[in-house]
Amino acid sequence: PKAKESDGDGGDDDDDDEPLFQFMTGIKDDLNARAPLYKDDWGKPRSTFTVVNATVFAFVIQLIPALIFAELMARETENNLAVAEVVLSSAVIGIIYAIFAGQPLVIMGITGPVAILLGTSYRLTQTFNAPYFPFFFWVCIWAGAMHIVSSMIGLVNLVWKVTPFTSQIFEFFIGISFIYLSCRDLIEPLYLGQSDVDPVDRAGQYATLLLGILTCYISYTLHFAETWMLFTRQIRTVLTAYNTLFAVVIVTGLSYLPGVDMDTLDRVV
Repeated sequence: PKAKESDGDGGDDDDDDEPLFQFMTGIKDDLNARAPLYKDDWGKPRSTFTVVNATVFAFVIQLIPALIFAELMARETENNLAVAEVVLSSAVIGIIYAIFAGQPLVIMGITGPVAILLGTSYRLTQTFNAPYFPFFFWVCIWAGAMHIVSSMIGLVNLVWKVTPFTSQIFEFFIGISFIYLSCRDLIEPLYLGQSDVDPVDRAGQYATLLLGILTCYISYTLHFAETWMLFTRQIRTVLTAYNTLFAVVIVTGLSYLPGVDMDTLDRVV
């Protein structure tokens, strides 16, 4: 049989003939793809170690950002949204998503843009003297409705019509924002250039800066543990997979070490 002729760049026009928006097509395709695997995902695992490892990894990956962004939201919303609300909501939505979406290992949790959005919405309620939680409720309702409509009409197909520049510039913005916020929270409390600051308070802030740098160093070093010649392969894999957890635990333990009482030291001298 005669082969189908293609255009000059080696492609065909099949993709161009397909409509950009198709009602419920993507959802039906996802259901057909996941349905045969749904029972197996919840069945008896082949390896208990794999399940435990994935569970601990998902827990850590969910908990650390929740604590970090919850502290940010607590400042932005004057403790209206804090650690308890973030951890509880992450647990509830994670269970619901795992059951109904058929994807138990998908990590659900708060992100930086969400924390910034909630802080901005709180400032809007302050500007218009409106109660926060009713406003927050309707923000979530409209956001959920927009997500549902977008998934039903296949709005995600627009991703194939644009370059990766849009996602890359957004990821760049998020990364720069987090780096800036982290450096600001570590350096700003040092009161640089101010002479009327309690030396004890300034010393504590320098200690916090040192612990922050140490956390970053340990996490970065353990990230490359799989390339080491030390330890067994299993240990190196664990060190690499949980580098942030080990860094936080080690530095948190160091922060509880007893310090030196400068007043007592002065009296001794």
